[in-house]
Amino acid sequence: MFRLLAAAFAGLFFALSPASAQDWPTRPVRIIVPFGAGGTGDALGRVVAEHLSASLKQQFVVENRTGAGGMIGVQALASSAPDGYTIGITNVSTLSLIPVINPKNSYHPLNDFTHVAFVAGAPVVLAVFPKLGVKTLPDFIAYARKRDKPLTFASSGLGSDGHLIGEAIAASTKIKVEHIPYKSTSQALTDVVGGHVAFSTFTLSSSSSFIRAGTLTGVAVTSPERMADYPDLPTFKELGYGDLVASTWFSISGPAKLPKDVVDKLNREIASAMAKPEVQARMRRDGLLTESMSPDAFTKFVAAEGARWTPLIQRAGLVGKGP
Repeated sequence: MFRLLAAAFAGLFFALSPASAQDWPTRPVRIIVPFGAGGTGDALGRVVAEHLSASLKQQFVVENRTGAGGMIGVQALASSAPDGYTIGITNVSTLSLIPVINPKNSYHPLNDFTHVAFVAGAPVVLAVFPKLGVKTLPDFIAYARKRDKPLTFASSGLGSDGHLIGEAIAASTKIKVEHIPYKSTSQALTDVVGGHVAFSTFTLSSSSSFIRAGTLTGVAVTSPERMADYPDLPTFKELGYGDLVASTWFSISGPAKLPKDVVDKLNREIASAMAKPEVQARMRRDGLLTESMSPDAFTKFVAAEGARWTPLIQRAGLVGKGP
């Protein structure tokens, strides 16, 4: 009887224990994207989902959970069960900016997550409404300085990377701006294209289709060098603003205490996805740069980015003003 009971409890234990890489996934996996459709985070989430669905023979389903600069979706990710069936897109804003800007936010960027993989990074482009008549950075600065009112600019939320870089552009060029936060990248870009907002500070990948179509004018980009697929788009650095070199990055994370073998399997699969020639071509076209990091290396990277951005956030007076 004792042996029978022991066997029964052992079976129950293994049935309730977290997923292991050997049999994971046995059912659909949810990928929470804390940003709206059309943005860089959404696009990367779908690239990852497509590859994982094909390689692991199970559905990986993107779920957009927008709001508060990405904080709502990331909170949902942190509170999910660590069973391998909920992962999500995280980024520099949700992991390195918001926790500093909003000390009362409900998650810790290291303690409440298992950081799985770096996916891709992108510079931010200053893009303007074409009818402003602005073509170059000197044009932009002159236009802003002659106005009585601050220039409006759009980002995906208070405390987002685009918001911080927009404020940095204003400080470096000595112009006055007014930040207009949006719940989604697509909504914000629609308003800039429509002339309701003067300029935007989104990733080059989010803005590239509008720049190619001529519905937005690309003025300058925050990469250290010109992007190969955008040779006519100058960098802030070459125009004399070396402090405006920055990039935003996107990643895959899960709730804390994800099984290590599942994390390692995901990391390998995501690295494989991003190394595909067709994916690399798409990343270059969209102004994105990929890099493979182990889970441990990426976790250290997240910590370092938080330390890097903290002084900038404090100087901008944004502590306590986040979502």
